[in-house]
Amino acid sequence: MNPTRLSQSLALLGVALYVYFLLLRPNQEGMALAVGLFVGTMGVAYGEKPFPVPFFLGLYGVLFLLQLLFGHPWPFLLGGLLGVGLPYLLYRLRKPAR
Repeated sequence: MNPTRLSQSLALLGVALYVYFLLLRPNQEGMALAVGLFVGTMGVAYGEKPFPVPFFLGLYGVLFLLQLLFGHPWPFLLGGLLGVGLPYLLYRLRKPAR
């Protein structure tokens, strides 16, 4: 599996988790985790090498500020960390050492 595919899968998982926590089992922490996962994984794109996507990083910052003031910042941060960290870890593990 390549990092781009993992990133896309995590984004779809974030959307599916958001729908699950919104409609089937209402939970504010779960929704914060799902949104953090989706926006965090969209914040870095993987081509030849990883590069940040400014729109999604700005959106993540605004949403984090809102979560910090009115919501649940820890699940949101955990989702963002997983969304950015897992594909980047896969990229680093697959890249040959120089």
